[in-house]
Parts: sequence; C-alpha cells; structure tokens
Amino acid sequence: MKIKLFKPLYLICFIHILSWDFLFAYQMPSNQEIVKINQLMSNEKLDEAIEMYLSWIKSGFKSKSIFYNLGILYERKGNVGLAMFYLKKAEKLAPVDLSVKDRIISVQEKIKDRFLLPIEQKSSIDLIFSPWQFWTLQKSGIFLLIGIWIYFIHFMAYRFLTISKNKYFYKQIQYIQLLAMAFLLIQSLRILNFSNRNEAIIISPEVKVYQGADKLSPIIQTVHAGLPVLFEDRIGDWIKIKLNNGQIGWIKNNQLSAKI
Repeated sequence: MKIKLFKPLYLICFIHILSWDFLFAYQMPSNQEIVKINQLMSNEKLDEAIEMYLSWIKSGFKSKSIFYNLGILYERKGNVGLAMFYLKKAEKLAPVDLSVKDRIISVQEKIKDRFLLPIEQKSSIDLIFSPWQFWTLQKSGIFLLIGIWIYFIHFMAYRFLTISKNKYFYKQIQYIQLLAMAFLLIQSLRILNFSNRNEAIIISPEVKVYQGADKLSPIIQTVHAGLPVLFEDRIGDWIKIKLNNGQIGWIKNNQLSAKI
C-alpha cells in the first residue's frame, strides 16, 4: 500500500518542483545597481541609464519593469520606435498591466501611422478566444499546477483514504477536473504561441515598403517609427513584413527592430 501511495506522490512532487522553478526562473539586479540606475534617471542621464538597462538584459535579467523603464527612457529621448519596442516587450510579460497599456497608448499618439494600428476589442468572450489579453504564460501555468494538485489530492483521498465511495459522484468531479486542466493546457499553449509570434516594430523615422525585395520595385506604402508589423520572411538584407491592413511588402533589415 505504501509503495503504491508514495510512488505517484514522488512523481507529482518532482513535476511540481520542476515546473515551479521554470515559471519563476527570473533573475534580478542587485539593490546597489537598482539604486544607481534610479540616480541616473533622476539626474536625467538618460543615455547612461539606457546603457545600464541594456547590460542587464544581456546578462539575462528580464522583467516587466526593465522593459517598461527602457520604453519610458526612449520616449523621453524622442525615439518612438525603440520606445514602442520595449513597451511591447513589457506588455508581453504583463498583458493586463494598466500602466504599460497607458504608456503604449501615449506612444501610439506619436506614431504617424495610427490608422494602421491594430484595433483591440476586449470582451469576456476573449477569455476563451484571446486568452493572452488576460493571462500571462506564468499565470496560466500556475493555475494548471494548482489544478493538477487538486486532481491528485482528490484521487488519492478517494483511492486510499476511502473518504467517499460514491463512484458516480467521484467520476463526475473527476471529469470536470480533467476538462478544466485540458482547457488550461490548451490556453497555455495558445498564449505561448502568441508570445512567440513574429511581431516587430518599425524603428527608422520613415520607411518605404516595396512590393519586392529590391529598390527597383514599386513603393506600396510609407510607414514611420513605432508601427508594429509582422515579420514574414527574410532574403539577404530584406525583410518581408505584413501590415495590419493586410498589405505585404519588403523593407531593409536595419529599419526593423528585433522580434518582440
């Protein structure tokens, strides 16, 4: 009886610890570094503060606050493209953070191509069809782990402690738990897929979008810094992009940010 009980318990504990470490594997700078960068920002030493933030990112530090502050710094320098790039990275880590959303709206007001921006409409039904507007991958993973533990405790209680012998009631609860975990798993995968989509930001002040991957092709659109686009393909120094209005064209590689 003990062997049957403890083997699955050891397995579920191992999976839980491994998953928990993965979900919370974030590095943070030291307190001295945080104090130093706050002093740089308060003294308007924007370039030095930006350099320090970028060095943190290269060292593996990733957080909503780092990307958000970088977005603010670039906005204060008048660089709309990089401001939007880092704010969008902050939004991916904290999709429901109102301060990030408000700052993105503030930067969007400075984009010349506002008519090409995607229109976001949030409603309760989007919790199913667009879960990334409400949850982060971390939150959905936590809910999934909690669901697994509830299912495991319920199973062990029924199997070994004989709390309930009503098989019909037990099976109905079991089915509901399995459906809930399946839903959370599917939503987690969809959030992961969304977070890995090939979105990038126009960073050059003015960019001509060509029909083909050469400057002899017709110009189909002129766009400006800060506009989000989808990265479609690459040929040499040319990047194939898709605009929100459905237009597909080519721009030079150095006119586009890295993928968000």
